[in-house]
Amino acid sequence: MSAPITFGAKSAEQILAGKKTVTFRKWPKARVEVGKTYEAARMGYPPTKFARIKVTGLRRVKLRDIDDKLARRDGATAASEVKAYWSKRGFRSTDELWLVEFELV
Repeated sequence: MSAPITFGAKSAEQILAGKKTVTFRKWPKARVEVGKTYEAARMGYPPTKFARIKVTGLRRVKLRDIDDKLARRDGATAASEVKAYWSKRGFRSTDELWLVEFELV
């Protein structure tokens, strides 16, 4: 089986509640495939599995193209929250992230 996709505790709660259906990743290349199912795990050592998710979409997005609707699917309140998070990590508005869409299975 593939390595789990890790999430913080807040994200794990949002996923289990059905409020988070996308995640943004800074992977150099895709680490998941559309149609495949992966273990979702809370970050830590060792990661704690909490759910299984099926990837329903995968594409590259520029940080500047993240809108409020997409941000809410990520569990944020607005696009500005997501953009601030990534900006603090050195991302510029033209940098790309992987947008992973998923559903609980």
